[in-house]
Amino acid sequence: MKRFKSILVTTDTRLESHPIVDEAAEVALRNDASLKIVDVVPPLPWIARITMEDPGHIAQLMVHEKAEELEALAKPIRERGVQVETKVLSGTTSVEIIREVLRGQHDLVLRVAKAKSSRSTGFFGSTGIELLRKCPCAVWLVCSTTSAQFKHVLVCVDTCCDAEVNRKLDQKVFEISSDISRTHRADLSVVHAWSIDGEQFLRKRMSLAELVEIERKRRSDAKWRLDEFLAKCDASVEKSQVHLVKGEACDVIPMTATECNADLVVMGMVVRSGPAGWIMGNVTEQVLASLECSVLALKPDGFVSPITIKDKETASV
Repeated sequence: MKRFKSILVTTDTRLESHPIVDEAAEVALRNDASLKIVDVVPPLPWIARITMEDPGHIAQLMVHEKAEELEALAKPIRERGVQVETKVLSGTTSVEIIREVLRGQHDLVLRVAKAKSSRSTGFFGSTGIELLRKCPCAVWLVCSTTSAQFKHVLVCVDTCCDAEVNRKLDQKVFEISSDISRTHRADLSVVHAWSIDGEQFLRKRMSLAELVEIERKRRSDAKWRLDEFLAKCDASVEKSQVHLVKGEACDVIPMTATECNADLVVMGMVVRSGPAGWIMGNVTEQVLASLECSVLALKPDGFVSPITIKDKETASV
């Protein structure tokens, strides 16, 4: 099933190889989608701006050089029948990528999980995290050290939430995960984390027997909801690959990913509303802090990025 129509992939033209671009081309071919390849020229350091005779000219040379490199990457992809556009952006990497997504109305962004030049200490670089937080479309962060052929896809759902936006997001997450699993001939596992609200409080105020009964009912309800969801999705997932685990999502998802040896985790963004739109919640950030594999994160309907095109237009006036 064709899920994406307009894909943006960001790369670093200084590198010798570009597996992320190759992967983006494959996704575009499978979805009959257009592809845009971009690189970003960051602002020159302040010391360079005050010491160089013509820093503007240097920046223009960098843009021209990257533009030629991007066209060289695009040529063999165009020969395969994919509609490809290239573009060099200037500014803060994550911000300019998001603005280009807004301008081009892209529905998927691909990027390496962490650039070689990243100073971040975690598995995911700061640009990737910012894209997950603020990009209005799906973001696919690919581990640069693994094969482009995924072997085990882990889909994360929260079927205990009754909100319509969450139900739609769970369905989209599962359907896209199933598509990827079939395309890559990969194993597919499902994980749902459940817990007892206020368990620590309850432990101090009721008998062990009462708490055990509450836990039994809570798990039974979680299992019924998950089974019903999978049945509605017409899922053909082996029972051994369905993981209903007690605990917090920030602990359960990384643990299950490790146990399954998953090389791709697909999840819906846990978000909360803020004054500037939707912001990534703490749970998702905690999950990412413990994951060490590729991640595809999908946004709920109605997600509004706090980044706007007008911000730059106003600044340039």
